[in-house]
Amino acid sequence: MQKLGLVLIILSFSPWLIIALVIPFLPLSVAQKALLIPVMLVVAELIFWLGVLLVGKELAQKYRRYLNRRHLLMRLKRFWRRRKRKTTN
Repeated sequence: MQKLGLVLIILSFSPWLIIALVIPFLPLSVAQKALLIPVMLVVAELIFWLGVLLVGKELAQKYRRYLNRRHLLMRLKRFWRRRKRKTTN
């Protein structure tokens, strides 16, 4: 069940990509596009929270900490330091 939850969490980002990359180029009226965008956002949220429910609280908190901005910046700095060391050697 946890793998399915992780897949759902990852898939919850696809409606955002659809909004940015597909909807603007669809042959729909502006009103139809304006209606489709909030629908896609609601779908993304539902998929995400269903995935969180399947994953469980502990694992969701672990991934939330992992995707924290501070953690990502720290890992990015570490990556650049290592890369800099390799190029200077």
